[in-house]
Amino acid sequence: SDANNCSSLLLTNLDRASQLIQSFKDIAVDQTSEAVRDVNLVAYLEEVLVSLQPKFKRINHKVIISGDRSLTIHCRASAISQIYTNLILNSLSHAFPTTNTGEMEFIFSHDEKNISIIYRDNGDGVSAESLDRLFEPFYTTKRGQGGSGLGTHIMYNLVTQALNGNIRAESKPGQGLTYYINFPIPEAP
Repeated sequence: SDANNCSSLLLTNLDRASQLIQSFKDIAVDQTSEAVRDVNLVAYLEEVLVSLQPKFKRINHKVIISGDRSLTIHCRASAISQIYTNLILNSLSHAFPTTNTGEMEFIFSHDEKNISIIYRDNGDGVSAESLDRLFEPFYTTKRGQGGSGLGTHIMYNLVTQALNGNIRAESKPGQGLTYYINFPIPEAP
């Protein structure tokens, strides 16, 4: 009985490790590639979350995904990967300095021509001054603590240039931060 339980536990953990390694490989290739391919936005977010699992290891933050789970577009997967990663890592770095139980939410929707992604966290929010400078290169509230100030600037460039869209943010101190990302549905080849 103990041997069967140990074997089952071992297989489960090996399967989880295999999925994690495959996700790391997929994301790593996408981030260094300019290749354009079909990307299911929700399934790809789930892959990115698997690759970021070590960041969630000692915390209890939740990522909630809602909206249209079938959204598939033909685009540079690297742009989508970097946008998702920057959104999540910025929340982990800035939004929850005093709590390990925050929430991050992605809401996906579309119409005939455009895709909308709303991302929000329920963290500390940002001041009006920080909000005005949010997308500036090298602007960070974590200077000297490992922050480069490039995450939101890179994200802004990816949304506006790679996806031909727009991004804006809203926040009030103590009320979290919300990003609104909109871009036209890319034409398939």
